[in-house]
Amino acid sequence: MAEPKWLKDMNPDEYLKEDYEANGEAKAGTTIHGIDKDDPDWLDKAAKKVNAAEGNDYVKLDAGLMTVNQLNWMLRNTIGEMTFVDDNNQLLWYNRPIDPNYKMLASRKPSDIGNGIGKCHPKQATATAKKVTHALRTQPDGHDEVEMPVPNGNLKKLIYHRYKRVEDDEGNYAGTYEWVQDIYPLVKYFCETTGQKLVIDPDATTGATYRKNSDTDAVSGASSKETEKKPEEKPDTSTGASQHE
Repeated sequence: MAEPKWLKDMNPDEYLKEDYEANGEAKAGTTIHGIDKDDPDWLDKAAKKVNAAEGNDYVKLDAGLMTVNQLNWMLRNTIGEMTFVDDNNQLLWYNRPIDPNYKMLASRKPSDIGNGIGKCHPKQATATAKKVTHALRTQPDGHDEVEMPVPNGNLKKLIYHRYKRVEDDEGNYAGTYEWVQDIYPLVKYFCETTGQKLVIDPDATTGATYRKNSDTDAVSGASSKETEKKPEEKPDTSTGASQHE
């Protein structure tokens, strides 16, 4: 992943202390005890233990009233892959895809629920993940979110990760909300409907990985020659053509 500089500069002696086995206690007192975190049936057993709402039971939210079914239906259809990890680094939820054949960019499965988040990361990614968690927990220089593109050398696959600090009503760290998406379809549609193009900046000092395998003739990946200045065009508000520069 392409890390922002402030994240790269963090002290590994601090962020590697993050307990990714979730052996601690959530400050909000919401940790469910007495069930093996690695139990593949953790969700059902934990829900039964706390008499969790389900099905057509209503849940009162801060700006709405919905059944559990309605929440599930809505979240399954929300764009992108979403995950919530509490302040104890325990994976509590993700929006399971409707399509069973869909291959998630950040792989999750129902049996992961209840696990320490360390179980959901490949070993080579654990240090970076801990860095993100620790950054959101401690907010160096006031940062409350981390954005990371994933360079892969392909302008038609723009993988984007966004991690957001979640706070309780008193402003204390309550966990991390992660959103992962291939934003290429969004960029492609935006370009096609506004008359703009995604181009390569030959003078850019970063993003070199993207330049090696790019399709320069693609609709959203036109040749870098498009960046050359052209005579000023009259605005065309119906297509956004005035933005072709």
